[in-house]
Amino acid sequence: MIEVAKKAAELVGSIQKDRKEEYLQTVKGLGSLVIQNGLFGAMLFTIKKGPKEVIDHLDQLIEIKTGVSKLSEKVKNGDIYQQRYLQLQIEALDCIKWLKRYAEILLGGDSA
Repeated sequence: MIEVAKKAAELVGSIQKDRKEEYLQTVKGLGSLVIQNGLFGAMLFTIKKGPKEVIDHLDQLIEIKTGVSKLSEKVKNGDIYQQRYLQLQIEALDCIKWLKRYAEILLGGDSA
């Protein structure tokens, strides 16, 4: 888990100043989006609406936690089986928590 937290801090810290507000708002709502629409729906929505960095960062964190690389590509192609999907959704929510936490700390916004 420490590796995920460190990577999340690194990734969020790399966000350009002109992109920070959009990134922060997207990450703050992403957990709710996953709970309401499932991981696939939330990822597809975020792939379509952006910012691109959110999906890139989530892909990297999920790979650290689960070993599944480029999850967003697998989602777009429908290459995840149902049993694995539920586990990935739980892990993704944990990764989103870390992105949100560091986005609020490093990019501004209300406390968690």
